[in-house]
Amino acid sequence: MFSIRKAGRIEEELVKKFVLSFVVFIGFYASATAQEQQSLRTLLGKGYDVKGVTFAMGQSTENREAILVTLQKEKSIAVCYFAASTYISLQTNVIDDSKRCDVR
Repeated sequence: MFSIRKAGRIEEELVKKFVLSFVVFIGFYASATAQEQQSLRTLLGKGYDVKGVTFAMGQSTENREAILVTLQKEKSIAVCYFAASTYISLQTNVIDDSKRCDVR
């Protein structure tokens, strides 16, 4: 891939710096584009506003009745997914389930 000559100490250092910079860049890119998951209660506690509640049923939900809750805080958005029967009951364990909402 890279050839380093005997007198190529400078080239070796440049390659090391390039590789290190590339790894750091990939780390920042991955964390910036990654979704995080949080509970509905946590998002509401952080000041997110509910922007919409949508009933969905069809191919995208495997013909199950589902509720999608869309929230927003400044430039961040979150979408929470619930089975319709689960959303209607809004039990504590559902509101506190950290895998219900995807945040970007």
